[in-house]
Amino acid sequence: MIKMSDFLKDCFHKIGWEKDHVSFGDLPLFLKAMAYRFPFENRAVLAKENYKITKEELWRRLLKDQHGGLCYDLNGFLYFVLREAGFHVKLIRGTVYAGDQEGWALEGTHAAVWLSAENGDYLVDIGFGINLALQPIPLSGETVQSPVGSFRIKREETEKGSHVLLMDKGEGWQIGYAFTLEESDLGDLDNMKDIIHSHEKSPFNKFPLASKLTPSGRMVMSERHFTIHENGSDIQKSDIGPSEFEEKLNTHFL
Repeated sequence: MIKMSDFLKDCFHKIGWEKDHVSFGDLPLFLKAMAYRFPFENRAVLAKENYKITKEELWRRLLKDQHGGLCYDLNGFLYFVLREAGFHVKLIRGTVYAGDQEGWALEGTHAAVWLSAENGDYLVDIGFGINLALQPIPLSGETVQSPVGSFRIKREETEKGSHVLLMDKGEGWQIGYAFTLEESDLGDLDNMKDIIHSHEKSPFNKFPLASKLTPSGRMVMSERHFTIHENGSDIQKSDIGPSEFEEKLNTHFL
């Protein structure tokens, strides 16, 4: 049994995890708890906050200072948590597929976590907006389900990597992102963050956005609209002004 550190204690307390450990069998519940607690949001990008991706910095930002973050924050944090909980994990990076019209997004700007367990290898991800499987996705190709839809991994050589994450949210299988199993390090996450902060084609450095899954659905907010989806069908959509974004983010997402 891994002795619980202050880092894990703070994380478990933040997400309401009552056990003093996480087993592989716990991961679906644990990943849900993480996803329900930490929103996907880009305040730090718009504020041009300059910080290095380290365990201590993510500890401060997510656990102490009421931040969410983008993939490099959320999955960087997940990597440190799982590693400290005793899992064999490594950081990997991928390239998001933005659809048939737009093609590939900025290369190598999605961070995810590869997890190796006794029964196989898996992709885990809490930083892909609301497109979350909420459980480990087997690299061997089996399909897993979440309230969002179906997810599976296919070994397929593309210009962006050796594997693709496929998603079916009711309209057929589509590529979420391509990735490689080559291990990344914290410097790669910093580079990814710098690109997202500064590149003219970054989708995250222009307007505020936030999204989060909830036990009953999901919440999505832009600078103009706040939308709550509950129980698969009920939708509450309201207009918001620029001054309301921060208040609603703090009230509903954090």
